[in-house]
Amino acid sequence: MPSLERAADRLRSLIADADTIVVGIGSGMSSAAGFNHYNHAGMARAGMDDWQQAFGFKSLFDGFYHLYPSLEQQWAYYARYIDFMLREPASQPYLDLRSLIGHKDYFILSTNVDTQVEKTFPAERVCNYQGSFAHLQCRQPCCDELFDASPYVERMLAGMTGFEIRSEDIPRCPHCGWQLVPWVRDDTFLQGKAWRESLERYERFVSERGNGRVLLLELGVGEMTPGIITLPFWSMTAKLPDAHLLSVNISNGSAPLQLGSKAEAIQADLGALLSAAQQRDG
Repeated sequence: MPSLERAADRLRSLIADADTIVVGIGSGMSSAAGFNHYNHAGMARAGMDDWQQAFGFKSLFDGFYHLYPSLEQQWAYYARYIDFMLREPASQPYLDLRSLIGHKDYFILSTNVDTQVEKTFPAERVCNYQGSFAHLQCRQPCCDELFDASPYVERMLAGMTGFEIRSEDIPRCPHCGWQLVPWVRDDTFLQGKAWRESLERYERFVSERGNGRVLLLELGVGEMTPGIITLPFWSMTAKLPDAHLLSVNISNGSAPLQLGSKAEAIQADLGALLSAAQQRDG
């Protein structure tokens, strides 16, 4: 049996045997879906070759963190980038994952901000720990409120000329008049009511299901923020009596030795693996 089929069978077997599944989703999952926020291919996928040619950006995130000379130019990029993410439907790897675990008792902890998780899974089963480009927040922030990004983006795009938006279209907080910013992790990130409630749902889910057979499933989790998914998953695997950790990554195929037989890893393309597992499951 080819190695991908063996890996798909192992994934399906672990899912079938689990009473509870806790999924940690990292940037590798969105890369498998073709978003590629970190490399040049993503610029073409988002239809932003013009920005790449004009500014020399090497990736979508390169453009996001660029220091622009004006807010009008900065928000022109933001508007194009956010519009791309809002318009994209749920991609196949996420849909395949839903097919595989949707009938089980599961919860998803994600560090991705590109709206794919919330397009695929119900809000009550998701914690977007790093936020989401689907929302804006006050930069200060002066209030505990998230704003739907869609109407702001539509207005900016309608009035955009070249690489700038109109000054009057810069998103402003309706309460204090200060600039709105994307609700994604930085030094002003709003850990308000919505964020706290989603984190509390996740923590409650984990605490209430520790006695059963728990599958901790890491999908495309890198090493940039190990304190969010990786290290807590290791700790839960060690502490829970009947927990098992499966880590899937395209570039890392090893599990932590200290967890012994309670942990394993699969090195594979996530899109191909989830597709194979879903087809064999069907």
